[in-house]
Amino acid sequence: MHHGVLFELFLILTAAVIAVPLAHRLRANSIIGFLIGGFCIGPFGFGLINERQDIATVAELGVVFLLFMIGLELSRERLRVIGGRFAVLGLFQIGVSMAVLFAGLAVLGFSVPSAVVIAGALALSSTAIILKQLSDDRQLHTKFGRAALAILLIQDVAVGPFLIMVQAAGDAGTETSPWVSILTGIGAVCVLLLVGRYLLPRLFRYIALLKNPELFAIGTLFVVLAASTLTEVAGLSMALGAFIAGVMLAETEFRHQIEADITPFRGVFLSLFFMSVGMSVNADIVFTQFGTIVIWLIALIGTKTGLLFVLALMARFEKGSALRVGMSLAAGGEFAFVMLALAAQNGAIAPDLVAVMIPVVALSMALTPTLMTIGQRIEEKLHPKEDDQLGPIEAETEGLQQHVLVIGCGRVGRVLARLLKTRNIPYVVLDSDALQVSRGRAEGLPVYFADGSRPETFRAAHTDEAKIAVVALGNPHATEKAVALLRHYYPHLKIFARAQDITHIGPLSRSGADAAIPEVLETGLRLSDHVLAACDVPQEEIDAEIAKFRRADMLLMNELAPRTQRRKAEAAGSAKPASGSGPKTPKAKKDAK
Repeated sequence: MHHGVLFELFLILTAAVIAVPLAHRLRANSIIGFLIGGFCIGPFGFGLINERQDIATVAELGVVFLLFMIGLELSRERLRVIGGRFAVLGLFQIGVSMAVLFAGLAVLGFSVPSAVVIAGALALSSTAIILKQLSDDRQLHTKFGRAALAILLIQDVAVGPFLIMVQAAGDAGTETSPWVSILTGIGAVCVLLLVGRYLLPRLFRYIALLKNPELFAIGTLFVVLAASTLTEVAGLSMALGAFIAGVMLAETEFRHQIEADITPFRGVFLSLFFMSVGMSVNADIVFTQFGTIVIWLIALIGTKTGLLFVLALMARFEKGSALRVGMSLAAGGEFAFVMLALAAQNGAIAPDLVAVMIPVVALSMALTPTLMTIGQRIEEKLHPKEDDQLGPIEAETEGLQQHVLVIGCGRVGRVLARLLKTRNIPYVVLDSDALQVSRGRAEGLPVYFADGSRPETFRAAHTDEAKIAVVALGNPHATEKAVALLRHYYPHLKIFARAQDITHIGPLSRSGADAAIPEVLETGLRLSDHVLAACDVPQEEIDAEIAKFRRADMLLMNELAPRTQRRKAEAAGSAKPASGSGPKTPKAKKDAK
């Protein structure tokens, strides 16, 4: 590699190390940090790097890996969480946004290819920024979070057709017919899908049998680059091939391992890509056309907010929720940079126009967290007591008595639910993970989407009539919180909790659990049973040793939770409190009103 290129890479990494933490301090996404860092060291900033050709080649690989990761997330399992209503909303959002933006651009005198590409680029939102914000605010499993996730997943599905559209737009000004690009793209997609369906699973099973981690990573890189090369030879973009490769591998059992292997490469190349985008921002154009950029920015956010607001209302959202959806998804996204860069390369858009559009998209992305916060506050003001997911739970569980309340539908909660079902014991399962709810529903279990750490949720599930509550959450802090709330509101309830290990028994017992079962201990005991049996130890001796361990575990639990034991003893020796005494359950409070 050339000396100058190494120095340029050093400058890029140095700028990233400085700019990204600064962006985080300003509560901005790392993408904004990369863009700012690239601009500062680029030819229009401090001029530390004037020749971007070598970096652009590496950055193109960043685009390839970005599209591969997008495709890898589009498994049938992931797409199953999209409800019909949300899927229609996502499709209409893309279609209507593109149509309105295209019409506006055509009126302004833009050529058809330029208008199509710009409309498509601006119609999509930032998956990275929105999902991170939702995760930080713990909003992913709310109604709004599910709607946003569904729309973003639909947008990701649209990436493939959009890449073909960019190529066709570039061919519109040449002798090649755009339809040739479209048909070629469809043909390449079909070939890759057939290969992925029949050959890729066998290839990765063979690699897995060799038990060589390096070979597994090499195999993944080979598939990505082979698919990218095929689409490039077909006259299409490398990014399209990478996207299809991701979609193919998403349906294999090796998806999670592939994600782990590819993530380091993706991070490095993506940082280079966004830095190169930042280096391409022309400061002179930004300053001379600042008014134009601001108008574009206002038009983009205003148009998409208005359209999404109307579409969300049509999808039976409340006004506040609809406005929040519109404001949160109004900005442009990182894929716009990809589309604009590809369009500039194949001549679909003039470079000067791209130089104006990049700051518009970047500024809109920087405003995304602020727009999401404002939208949330507006929704809370308009609908301060909205609990849309609790109504069906309360209605469908009406009349249940002496039932078991299971909080958590992961691997532990689902096993318990199936056993309760076989014994015809009435039960209700709550979970705040849409995917787990979907899996439980597919198995015919009465699983409801709700936050199992809120008093309102307990009231909706008629916990005052329940006999037992089981907290089977995987998060230790969430488990302790749920146990404490259940004990506070329902002192009569028997509460069993899933503990991470022996050290977790104490906090759960002090929170009010009648019993905390450490999953690590039980797994160890079961494993020990098999190992000792294989070592020809008599089964009677094995049972005795395991029983000894369990007794020791119970003694430890008693030592860790003396308060809980005293409370249980007091409860056992006292009569049932009178109607006017003791802490009121949520239902009693409601009746008292």
